[in-house]
Amino acid sequence: MKRVLSVLLTAILAVGICVQFTGCGNSSSSKGEIKFADVGWDSVRFNNAVAGLIAQSGYGYTWSETSGSTPIMHEALTKGEIDVNMEEWTDNIQSYATDLKAGLFQEMGTNFDDNIQGFYVPRYVIEGDASRGIEPMAPDLKTVQDLKKYASLFKDPEDPSKGRIYGAIPGWEVNEIMKKKVSFNGLDAMYNYFQPGSDSALSAAFTSAYQKGEPIVGYYWSPTWLLGKLDMVLLGDVPYTDAASYKEGRTACPSVDVTIATSNLFANNPNNADYCSFLKRYRTSSALINEALAYMQDNPGVSYTDTAKWFLTKHQDLVNQWVQDPDKAEAVKASLGLTEKKKNYFLQFPFQLPIDVTSFDTSVKSFASSGAAFFNAQKNGINSLISAISGILSIIPWWLMMALVFVAGWKMNHKIRTGVLYAVLLSVIGMIGLWDMMYETLSIVIASVLISLLLGLPIGVLISGSDRANRIVRPILDTMQTMPVFVYLIPAVLFYGLGKAPAVIATLVYAIVPVIRLTSHGIRQVDPEVVEAAKSFGSTRMQTLWKVQIPQAMPTILTGVNQTLMMAMSMVVTCSMIGASGLGMEVLISVNRIEIGRGLLAGSAVVIVAILMDRMTQGILKKGEKKTDGKQ
Repeated sequence: MKRVLSVLLTAILAVGICVQFTGCGNSSSSKGEIKFADVGWDSVRFNNAVAGLIAQSGYGYTWSETSGSTPIMHEALTKGEIDVNMEEWTDNIQSYATDLKAGLFQEMGTNFDDNIQGFYVPRYVIEGDASRGIEPMAPDLKTVQDLKKYASLFKDPEDPSKGRIYGAIPGWEVNEIMKKKVSFNGLDAMYNYFQPGSDSALSAAFTSAYQKGEPIVGYYWSPTWLLGKLDMVLLGDVPYTDAASYKEGRTACPSVDVTIATSNLFANNPNNADYCSFLKRYRTSSALINEALAYMQDNPGVSYTDTAKWFLTKHQDLVNQWVQDPDKAEAVKASLGLTEKKKNYFLQFPFQLPIDVTSFDTSVKSFASSGAAFFNAQKNGINSLISAISGILSIIPWWLMMALVFVAGWKMNHKIRTGVLYAVLLSVIGMIGLWDMMYETLSIVIASVLISLLLGLPIGVLISGSDRANRIVRPILDTMQTMPVFVYLIPAVLFYGLGKAPAVIATLVYAIVPVIRLTSHGIRQVDPEVVEAAKSFGSTRMQTLWKVQIPQAMPTILTGVNQTLMMAMSMVVTCSMIGASGLGMEVLISVNRIEIGRGLLAGSAVVIVAILMDRMTQGILKKGEKKTDGKQ
């Protein structure tokens, strides 16, 4: 029997190796793989799908995508780590012209140049929407300059004394231009310029406000599905005159020349000459891309490749225009009419459950819209807590904070040199110019930890005394602890918008697990004989809990507090993607711009804050252990 099983396993392994590495069962030959840049938005993924489909069906390549921000993908292109970028937004990449002149990559031509950028508002803000019962909110709002009259309408939830203008993505050059536009027009006196952290967060802010019929103003661009689906109005501005005035924020944004570029390694390979000729002829428009992206939104579950097939089937004239070799053009057209590719069930899973995620998304968004008042109240409460903590921190001068850290380090470790070391480490943050950002980060972390403790400690105590409750809560905690942290950003943004409040919520969900687990674990570990002794002397259940079990479990509980604090600190950079300012935003900007020095400084500040908070809570933990040992 063992011999038969060995033979079967050997045969299966041999067949698998044959299929995977020698191409058995796959007669199609390949010229190699083309690596496209996926810089994160829908239009580039659609263009990748179109160019990839043509590369595969007409030129014999396979293709894949590599994800990253615009600056990172441009850097990868210059190093030959990716082959093709279908959308190089030339005005948004600071080093584009310099790198092109230096010959670090090759420009194939323009993909489209009729895009529109600027500040947008939903049409219902100006004209109202009778079908939704929305009255006009700003009937005289026509231009960017008119925003001066409506700061109270576009109120900043984190700073109600000012309005909020949503800016572009940190790291994009246009983000700096939009900042200057706000300042040049005198809007910075009445508005806060809010950086959303990522394009997905920005689109979420617009769609959430649109569904709720709320006022919002911010930067956006075309071609995008959002402008194809939502009725948005571009605010007027002084007409574009020259690049210098535009970059100072004095005029409207011109259309950006969005080019197709390849790495030198790919372009200089003679085998890729035909495909490079195709890329030089490839040209679309904002209207064409909006049409395709709208098709995707109208047909939930349709992939980018499916959309590319639909698009090329509808616009077969483009195939003839781009692919001038008749045989290759016919091969592309033939691939569009093929039935679904036969699956290789040896390598591919044989079936897929028909899960309707679209209906789930719709129902959750509807719930968020109907409960807007409830979630806004929570958001306002959290923002008030953050503001209170920030206010307390802001009145503590730098020298007093360093003195407090020195005393804390000295008293907890009984060593003056430890206090001096802590104070010196803290002073480094001030010397590199990140003191104010540290306070912003601390306000978010402290608020998250406070709420985590207020909720986590009672839950931990509850499940410590009930096996049934423990069985119910444990799998929930397992899920919360193992779920990718980026997933928490989605509901946080959907229900609470962008900014510090959703950052606190996302951090809370991620960081609350240790304090619940270790509170329960610590109480359960208390010696049963000690508990029985307390009960035998007439202690009630609550008296036993508060006077015996919790004091005995305090070292373990404090360990949970320490772990919650550290997990909250680990969310600092992640939450910057949904607009949480502070040290995390500084790290995100440095990553998007590939500024190594800036990133190291901001990252070092995060590390210093984390180390100091860890050491101080560890010092409290050691004191708690000594007290417990002394009582015993």
